[in-house]
This record gives sequence, C-alpha cells and structure tokens, in this order.
Amino acid sequence: MKTSFFSKAFFVAATLMIGTAACTQAQPYGRYDDRYDRRDRDRYEDRRYNNRGRFNPEFRQQQQNRRIDQGIRSGQLTRREVRDLKRLQSQTDRAIYAARSNGYTSPRERVLISDLQDRIDRAITWERRDGQGYPNRW
Repeated sequence: MKTSFFSKAFFVAATLMIGTAACTQAQPYGRYDDRYDRRDRDRYEDRRYNNRGRFNPEFRQQQQNRRIDQGIRSGQLTRREVRDLKRLQSQTDRAIYAARSNGYTSPRERVLISDLQDRIDRAITWERRDGQGYPNRW
C-alpha cells in the first residue's frame, strides 16, 4: 500500500494543528493563578465583606490595634511605647471623626488620614523591632 507525499504531508499538518489547538486550550486565559489577584486588592480592605473600592480607615485602625495587642502579648512593646502608639491612634480617630462629620470625606482628608495611618504603621513596626520590651512584665 503506497501513500503519496501529499497524504503524508496532510496527515502531519493535521496532527500539528490538532496538537497546537489542544495545547492552547490547556493554558488558562490571562493569569495563571488566583494568587495574583491578591495584588489587585487594597491591602487594608476588609476581606470578610465586599468593600472593594470603599474608603475604610476603621478596619485599618482595627488591624493596627491587633498588631499593638500582639506586641503586648509577645513582650515586644513597653508600656511607654504602647501609650505613645495609642496616642497616635487617638489622633487618627479624631481625624476620621472630623472628616466624616459632614457626611463626605474629601480626597484631601483621605490622604491626610492615610498618611497618619502610614505613620502609625511605621511606628508600630519600629517599636516592635527595636529590641526593647518586657517579656515578663505585663
């Protein structure tokens, strides 16, 4: 049984086209994984609720309070450091209250609150890592 050159070429071309189509169908479209979606989220949004795109400084305050409490429990923070961090927190709480008092938070007020909260984040990180603390004094 003799096969012609054209039928062999057709068979090879058809096999390559089917193989290529199968390979492209196996690849997901766009991102390879859902883990890359985490980058798109706002890092301070409350993931328990669908608050995407909403200004939510109260949740960030809760997260900062949780970090301060962890520093107290682990003994990384002294009483004076905790007092100073709580004072910064209260200043930010007052700024949030003042910004929300008229029912609208302007972009300028949002930037001010975000800057205050960034300052607190840096202070918490610094105070927890500075080597001072009382592991058995609380």
